[in-house]
Amino acid sequence: MKKLLRNTYSVLLLVMSLLASASAIAGDPMDDVFSLLDSGGGTRSGINKVDGYYVVAMGTSSRSSEAKGYEEARMDALRQLTEMINGVTMSGSTSSSMKYVTISDGNNNSEFSKESFLDVVNVSFKGQLSAAKMLKKGEYDGDYFVAISIAQTDIKNVNTLQSTANNTSNNSGNTLIISTDAGNRSVAAFNKASSSVESKGLASMKGGEQKAREQALQDAIRNAVQQAQGVMLQGKSGTFNNALTMALSTKTEGYVSGYEILDEDIERGNYYIIMMAEVNASKLLNDVNFYLNVLGQPVFTVISDNKSKSAWITDELERLGFSINDGNTKATHSFALKQSQRAIEDHKGSKGIETALTVTLTDNYTGDILFTVINEPIKTRIYVKPVSRAKQVSEHVAYKQMKKKLGIEVIQSLARNAEKGTVYQIVLKNAKRTDVDIFKHVLNNGTSGTVESWDWDKKGKKMTLNYRFSGPLSEAFDQSLQEIYGTFKTDGKGRRPHMKKVDKRAAYFDIVRS
Repeated sequence: MKKLLRNTYSVLLLVMSLLASASAIAGDPMDDVFSLLDSGGGTRSGINKVDGYYVVAMGTSSRSSEAKGYEEARMDALRQLTEMINGVTMSGSTSSSMKYVTISDGNNNSEFSKESFLDVVNVSFKGQLSAAKMLKKGEYDGDYFVAISIAQTDIKNVNTLQSTANNTSNNSGNTLIISTDAGNRSVAAFNKASSSVESKGLASMKGGEQKAREQALQDAIRNAVQQAQGVMLQGKSGTFNNALTMALSTKTEGYVSGYEILDEDIERGNYYIIMMAEVNASKLLNDVNFYLNVLGQPVFTVISDNKSKSAWITDELERLGFSINDGNTKATHSFALKQSQRAIEDHKGSKGIETALTVTLTDNYTGDILFTVINEPIKTRIYVKPVSRAKQVSEHVAYKQMKKKLGIEVIQSLARNAEKGTVYQIVLKNAKRTDVDIFKHVLNNGTSGTVESWDWDKKGKKMTLNYRFSGPLSEAFDQSLQEIYGTFKTDGKGRRPHMKKVDKRAAYFDIVRS
């Protein structure tokens, strides 16, 4: 990886030096993003004091599906970026099929089409741009776009962070997740409390100048946080980042401690604001680390009374980066989808169809229902003929409603549940009251969790502590196990704990004589 980063850095430096010699004009990656929007994508390069040499690539997609559109645009941007930096030509393939269905209603025939995609994005890369980060994504002129950049300073930061991660000495401070690949995460110390980020916000003037200014301000703040977050999420720009971005998007202002507006004006029917924002990097890093732990653990199973829609929930969860029960892995959570349709009639006597959807998420271990999401049936009322078409359109509208709610509800409910903490059991065999006191003292004072209660099984000679902790139980013992052993050496009165095992919900100790 270090060699790849060095090679990438060398090639980038060479390419950008040549470009800079031809046109030594200071640039800004976000300005290039807005320029690329007008030109329909492509690449731009520049140099400035903050980023050093940089390249921005924008991919676009005209897909009707949001998920497929963003993924195709992201792959297009990565392909352009890699071709420019490495001189590598890459190919992709997309296959599609069109299925036509004819519905008869008396003497009238209606024909409908259904388009399906197979391997929408099938691109193989010769090498990996490990310092590439996402600058912005969205919709523009009816197309989806994704802008990705790579900069000289980012490559240096990744080199520094990875060197720190490989250092086996005990580092203090916050942790930084460089890669969101659940199977291969690099962690490095990060001590910088805040960072200054220049960002640009843009909003349409269609709703008036005051509203446009407010929206441009929020867009600039969101872009500042996303730029800072992009540096923290170096490595694979996979779909798991979508879940993180969604989780953090609702509280972006909480990460910005202050900002200075450098410029604002109206240009080509849009209000723009350029600001210098102070991003609280420590808070953002803590939340990134927290969400990665929360989002990386659940395994879901899906139960649906509409079997044809089980694949829909599965696709939505996999798009966010979550795992679905494959038969070999035990599911930690269960989704239940219920759908119903009913005939309706408006005040003019027109007949139609209304669709109601309910999705619940249950913790399989505790049986707790973490959330229930309900669509708005009144907005799914469709009055068209034939009835079969009304049912189809109404169902489509209902699932479109649910899609907007589902992703953020899943993430936020898991986060709330994790913040509240999980009650784990710590089982002490052959324990005395003094042994319990030592465990309680260390766990309550040496970790962020608390022992809420305990149960005594006199017959089995077992003491069970009910310990609430926000995070995996193994993490709690990473914090406290050495302290437990040390305290028993001085205060255990000739007794010591022997850990037998730790699983996802409990830890088991035998208390033995020294």
